[in-house]
Amino acid sequence: MAKTLHEFKSRHAPDAEVVHLRERVAELQAKYDRLYAEKGEALELTASLAEAIQAVQPRQMEFRESALPTAECVHVLHLTDLHIGEVVRGDEVDGFGEYSPEVARKRLTYLGECIVKHTETMRKGYNIPHLHILGTGDYISGDIHEELRVTNAFPAPVQAVDAGYMLGELVSALAPHFRRVTCDLLTLDNHGRMTRKPQAAEGGENNWGYVVAHIMRQYLSRHESVEVRIHAKPSALVAIGPERYLMMHGHQIRGWAGKPYYGFDRRVAMEAVKRMGVAEKSFTKLLMGHFHTAANDLDWMLGGSLSGTNAYDHSCGRHAPPHQTSWYVHPEHGEFSWQRWWL
Repeated sequence: MAKTLHEFKSRHAPDAEVVHLRERVAELQAKYDRLYAEKGEALELTASLAEAIQAVQPRQMEFRESALPTAECVHVLHLTDLHIGEVVRGDEVDGFGEYSPEVARKRLTYLGECIVKHTETMRKGYNIPHLHILGTGDYISGDIHEELRVTNAFPAPVQAVDAGYMLGELVSALAPHFRRVTCDLLTLDNHGRMTRKPQAAEGGENNWGYVVAHIMRQYLSRHESVEVRIHAKPSALVAIGPERYLMMHGHQIRGWAGKPYYGFDRRVAMEAVKRMGVAEKSFTKLLMGHFHTAANDLDWMLGGSLSGTNAYDHSCGRHAPPHQTSWYVHPEHGEFSWQRWWL
């Protein structure tokens, strides 16, 4: 029995604060019970999943060496705008680069090493027995401007001989790594010409590029696996797998304020119309150099330059790091793995 009236009231008629606290305690107790029950369910689910996972026997995987694909792919190397004989002093271009015949030889040697290493890497997944080299001109610096006559390392005839030997050395170093090497060299360009203005008729023969190509072919004459094909004309059509490259140097396309993209597309359209209805003259892509900066479009492709930025480029605010390009051609699917080789 309650001894006092206060004890009786606190038990049977508590004040508002006590009522609130008791309700809060009951609410928290209910929440705790609910969470405890949910935790129990989660633990049961986890235990059942663990038992199910343990019951699955892991599949034994065995590594198998993949067989070499039978489809023969081609590694295509685009050589353009070598400008052998040109001299670029570093201080003339604010240190953006320098160029000389010695630098050219080192860069070509390094380029050959890159081609071999990349081909060996790609052979882990592809069958690549063939190297195809496409040359689109300006193999020498030439003497078409008075400035070049004064600043070149040596005269144009010496440039042509030197360039022919350099290209021969490059292909000779690459040949042992391929079953077959094919070289298609276009000789009509602007830096190798022997006339004041570019000529169309016989322009590929009246050109130092013609001499370069023949010296290169003579240098490689004892390599039975190497074929050098010389194209002394404005353009040449070369088929590689499903691709049909229409090669030209690119000086035929006029441009200003950078690369003339409209000019490239317009030339593609002109050539397509000219060859319309003649299946053996059709092409899949226009391949050019001249503009010293590589670019790859659906209908045309540009190569880089071995020399990089020269004094004239620098004076115009242009910068072209020395580089060449290569890619692969699958016999069914066409081009893949397009590369820029920074030199």
